[in-house]
Amino acid sequence: MRHPAIQIPVLALLALGAGGCGDDRLPRVRVLQVDTTAFVLQAGSRPARSVVPVRASLTEATASVAPPPIQVPNVGSVAIGAPNAGSLLNGLQLPETGPDWVTWDAITHSSPNRPERRWATDRLLAFLIGVLREYRLANPGAPPVLIGDLSRPGGGRFGSDYGGLGHASHQNGLDVDVLYPRADRALRAPERVEDVDRALAQDLVNRFVAAGAQFAFVGLHVGLGGPPNVVQAIPHHDDHVHVRIANARR
Repeated sequence: MRHPAIQIPVLALLALGAGGCGDDRLPRVRVLQVDTTAFVLQAGSRPARSVVPVRASLTEATASVAPPPIQVPNVGSVAIGAPNAGSLLNGLQLPETGPDWVTWDAITHSSPNRPERRWATDRLLAFLIGVLREYRLANPGAPPVLIGDLSRPGGGRFGSDYGGLGHASHQNGLDVDVLYPRADRALRAPERVEDVDRALAQDLVNRFVAAGAQFAFVGLHVGLGGPPNVVQAIPHHDDHVHVRIANARR
């Protein structure tokens, strides 16, 4: 059955203030935000208000035309310093939901993730959204992917005082936590290794690696693999893969 198209208005906003970056060179922070109010359109209908549409329908395996990709604006984001000792200049905010993802707050165990935990470089968002799109097109029965923490608005420390174990890294807009797909297709974090759909999780990791991830940190017990210089098993990652890209400009 062919699904109706969902059109989501995409707004490029300018948020007042430096977003916590602590740099006087940037009086404003650009925010990429998707309005979560979706228009489900039947043939011949029109939205009630003017929008810039992004088609976000689930594509069947037999579909002849794939939905167009989301274009992430190049705003000259700068990842300053190292992932574990850095900051973020002119970052972008990942929308709380999109055609291929839903954000997840690991502290409150709910969706969406809080706005201040969803910032990154424009390059990381373009990388992430592109991989998620290709993953969903290749696995049309898969649900949207849950996305956890990225960085704070201006980067910087993201430790346990922000909840849970916190992050030693995630400081300069180059890191993102991506929850493994669940075997039961539920839109919540896996609670046990047995909850993980390993085939889909491995496919997702493979796509991050193929797209050029610098590192993909996976759990010790979930049984995922890849090139050992990229895919590395570490503690506290049995429910998500921590993806990092190299520090370079778009």
